[in-house]
Amino acid sequence: MKIGLIGLDTSHSEIFTRLLNDLDDTYHVKGAKITHAIPTFSEDLPISSNRFPDYYQIVIKKYGVAEVETVEEIMNEVDAIIIGTVDGRNHLDWFKQVVTYRKPVFIDKPVVMSSEEMAEVMGLSKKNGTPVMSSSALRFSESVMAVNRKGNWSSGYFYGPTPMQEQMPGYFWYGIHLVEMAVTLFGTGVEKVQVEYKYDCHQVHLTYKDGRHLLIRGESEWHGRFGAVLHSADDVQTLKLWEEEKPFYAGLVEHIVEFFETGKGAVSLEETAAIVRIIEEINKGL
Repeated sequence: MKIGLIGLDTSHSEIFTRLLNDLDDTYHVKGAKITHAIPTFSEDLPISSNRFPDYYQIVIKKYGVAEVETVEEIMNEVDAIIIGTVDGRNHLDWFKQVVTYRKPVFIDKPVVMSSEEMAEVMGLSKKNGTPVMSSSALRFSESVMAVNRKGNWSSGYFYGPTPMQEQMPGYFWYGIHLVEMAVTLFGTGVEKVQVEYKYDCHQVHLTYKDGRHLLIRGESEWHGRFGAVLHSADDVQTLKLWEEEKPFYAGLVEHIVEFFETGKGAVSLEETAAIVRIIEEINKGL
């Protein structure tokens, strides 16, 4: 299967290409290859414009992915498309340009920047019969998937970095990872969101309609330590994602390829829409 990639301004562009195209990578994902890319970036977003030159060299020069300029060119060459720009502000616009080709679309996080935009994505997907999936990689880490099969967690404590970007406010950029972990394990039925600011973090308390509750510690400075402590009536589990042998991005790419092959995403658009709504409620308290 031939995959097209829109955007070369995030580490995901390098990671996805390596996992799919490098046959010698320990966690190489079979069944698909990134063959074409539109090398776009956002000039007004430093995390995009500053990183683009390096990822352009890796994806285009090192892995030999063909560079194309237009949506028509790329969509005529590939079987599926990844909207992989780091800038969530442009995801809806790119989606509008590719949705009519009716080929599976994976939209990297953040899927879009509001519930209104998410409603447009869902409406266009249904109208054109175009399968769409979006997800953070963290829900596909080995430990999250293992404890998710057990279920019945009554409370939890999630922690990790939540640095902010002015152009993608609040939890839309990095906080989405922690929200995705929480929703994966506890579901979408959040009734109440409370946010308290500490000197080095935000503490987000989510209360569910059935009485379950969890706390998210979003730490201001970036680091790579995502984790959780989960409680049930008869069990306690501690997750340290940074200690896992298999990278959670490998799990994500495996599910992306499966989605491209079947047209059925591991994460429904309804669940993704709920994640967007939860982030909006968190952002009100920041």
